[in-house]
Amino acid sequence: MINYIRNLKIRLKLYILIGVALVGMFIIGGMSFYLMGRMNEMTSDISTSWLPSIDTARDLTATLSNIRLNELGYLTAISDEVEASSLQYLQKEKEDMNTLLATYEGLIDTEERNFYENAMNLWIQYNEADERMMTLVQQGHADEARAILEGECVGLYSSLNSAFNDIIAYNTEGSDAATKESLFLYRMATCLMAVVIIIVIIVGVFFSFVVVRLIKAPISEIENAAVKMAAGDLDVNISYTSEDELGVLAEQVRKLIRKLQHIIDDENKFLAKMAAGDLVVDSICEEEYTGSFYPVLVSFRGIAEKLNDTMLQISESASQVASGSEQVSNGAQALSQGATEQASSVEELAATINEISDKVNQNADNAKQANVKAGSVSTEMNASNEKMQQMIQAMGDISNCSNEISKIIKTIEDIAFQTNILALNAAVEAARAGAAGKGFAVVADEVRNLASKSAEASKNTSVLIENSLKAVENGTQIVDETAQSLLQAVHDVSEMTGIIGEISEASTAQADSISQITMGIDQISSVVQTNSATAQESAAASEELSSQSQLMKSLVGRFKLKNSPQTF
Repeated sequence: MINYIRNLKIRLKLYILIGVALVGMFIIGGMSFYLMGRMNEMTSDISTSWLPSIDTARDLTATLSNIRLNELGYLTAISDEVEASSLQYLQKEKEDMNTLLATYEGLIDTEERNFYENAMNLWIQYNEADERMMTLVQQGHADEARAILEGECVGLYSSLNSAFNDIIAYNTEGSDAATKESLFLYRMATCLMAVVIIIVIIVGVFFSFVVVRLIKAPISEIENAAVKMAAGDLDVNISYTSEDELGVLAEQVRKLIRKLQHIIDDENKFLAKMAAGDLVVDSICEEEYTGSFYPVLVSFRGIAEKLNDTMLQISESASQVASGSEQVSNGAQALSQGATEQASSVEELAATINEISDKVNQNADNAKQANVKAGSVSTEMNASNEKMQQMIQAMGDISNCSNEISKIIKTIEDIAFQTNILALNAAVEAARAGAAGKGFAVVADEVRNLASKSAEASKNTSVLIENSLKAVENGTQIVDETAQSLLQAVHDVSEMTGIIGEISEASTAQADSISQITMGIDQISSVVQTNSATAQESAAASEELSSQSQLMKSLVGRFKLKNSPQTF
């Protein structure tokens, strides 16, 4: 029976519990109504039959006594008024006697009919005797009337009193019996109601215990499972099975636990494979991700896709950085080699300029000496002519050296232009490298600045060289004129002195120009050396960048990627 109740719906279980209480109440109420009806019948019988009969019988006895007294008063009346009054009361009492007997007739049952008929017959006899007595009194036969009153009437009076007493006794006995029966019914009703109440309480407690136990046990089990689930423990088991609402709830909770276990196990495997570098991972139980769980699967797949795309981009960027860094390294090495060659050429140029400077200074000194010795030029004309020839030759050398310097300056400008182009290419490759090429961008910018400075210094040197060439050409012209003047110096010493002064001033200007050229060459040498060092540093940095890009490619190669163009 408990298993049957166990499989009932909770609503039916509660209905059974309420039904048991209602049945008990119905039984108690029915018994109460029945027993109270029986007690009411007994009480009604006592009040409407037994007690009224007793009262009527007692009234009959009292009325009969009043009749005897009025008969005696009528018989012994001393005056007509007393006689008439006694007769009036006697007639009234007789009427009351008839009324009481009629009333009693309406109260009697079949068993009591004999008592009524006996009393009625005796009253008829007594009334007849009384009528004869009253007639004799009216006729003046008082003695005969007294004889009837004291003789026949006494016997009938006694018989009537006995009949009335029998009625009283019978009704008293019936009233007592009804009272006893009513008391019995009351006691029986009390006992039966107590027994029924106890039975109803026992049955109600039993069913309440069974229903509460059948409801509380699964609720407690489900509650404990929910507490463990809330604490993160999914290793729970709900053993309750039933066809009621709690059984359905327990089954749904078991399904939820299994679903959560599958989803969490799937997520752990998902994350473990991602942690191991497998970004091609996917769910092995997609059908479990229903309802609000499906966005979790979508999010995990989105994470894997994003990481996969990011790693692919990193891989492509690493390849591009490796290729660009290799190009930059080759360019930087070529730049370093060219800068080294530039430095060597600049050093040779500086040595040549120093020699020219020495010769120009020497020329200036000679011009000064010539200017001092102009007074004795006539005696030393031949020596001066020889010196002039030497000076012509020296000026030719200067012109030749100036032409060589112009070519070297052109070479320096070409180197500066190529350096600037290389710096621009390095800046472009650094921009492609992104954050990884920031440091190299700075180096490229410095190289570009150095190339700009080299171009500017080369330009300045070119200007100085052009001025020097102009000065050399001017000096050559002057020397030619001087040679011609030397041929005519004999007749015009003062004119030669002026010319020598001009030569002295031109030589001084040439010395200053050569000094500026020397300073420019020194700056170019410093810049070229700086370019060489920077190119070497750029080459080293590009080699380091290349090694870092290779390391990045090896790190990305640890991941298993979708749509990867290469296998790492």
